[in-house]
Amino acid sequence: MKKLLTTTTLVAFSVLAVSSTVQAETEDFSQFQMPVSNPVYHGDARNVTMIRPVFLQQSLPDKIDTINGDMELGGDMTGIAVQLSYAFNERFSFVAAKDGYFDCDPDNNALEDHSGFGDLAAGFQYSFIYKPEENFIMTARLIYESTSGDDDVYQSNGDGNIAPAILFLKGWDKLQFSGTVGLVLPFDTEEESTMLYDAWHLSYAVTDWFRPLVELNHFHVLSAGSRDNNDVDDQASTVAAITTFNPGDIVNLGGENNDENRDLVTMALGARFRITKWFDIGAAYEFPLTDNKETFLDDRIYIDCMVTLNF
Repeated sequence: MKKLLTTTTLVAFSVLAVSSTVQAETEDFSQFQMPVSNPVYHGDARNVTMIRPVFLQQSLPDKIDTINGDMELGGDMTGIAVQLSYAFNERFSFVAAKDGYFDCDPDNNALEDHSGFGDLAAGFQYSFIYKPEENFIMTARLIYESTSGDDDVYQSNGDGNIAPAILFLKGWDKLQFSGTVGLVLPFDTEEESTMLYDAWHLSYAVTDWFRPLVELNHFHVLSAGSRDNNDVDDQASTVAAITTFNPGDIVNLGGENNDENRDLVTMALGARFRITKWFDIGAAYEFPLTDNKETFLDDRIYIDCMVTLNF
């Protein structure tokens, strides 16, 4: 039986009430929505003050590709986190993109069950194009990821990284198209891989409360790290040394062979349900379009709720 997640500790930030000026401006984009999948990197081009608890349940593939051939894996991973943002005005905001607690239970008896905190990541974004009259916004974002997490869940390697990105949102009445394109640039390129990523969102407001969506996420390893079999003092470094891929959004292994399978592409299908103008619930099912042996993702279920403080 799968072990239940027994410890939940969430990182909290102080969030102030949004000013009346921000309320007036951001109301022009309130008919649109935040993406659901790839929560660390697939951002929201809008600048809003919000709190977003996120729950995910991920199935691990039966086998993964390693330098020694296929390795049995199986099992599951559970995670819970909270994302936050604070809008100083309609163009500029603070964003807390990554935190949380993860519990991983592989079926492979050679790998131990493990749990721990993810690295913290936060930064700022600025909308250099802001045209609510055209339902269009384009935003530059810079996120710093620390090494505050636990290596038991494949965090804290290296010296951290920065993730610069460009985000956009374009709306046509009830249709929304948005996306993010960015880089992951580690300070220690031996311990983490350098990556390019892009993420895309398409949704349609069938009714005021029901908004189905489809999302596409892509990660490309530009340059692998150099963690190898000479540095295998724990389970995380051993896995990094033998895998031929980098898992994508939550984990950056930095193994020397992580560029043998450079690309991970996933699709997510789901919807957002707008309960009130300040509260909505999101749900999505994500699965890989590339070979699932080249990632830790067999499939993933997301459930989140987003509280926007504009009331």
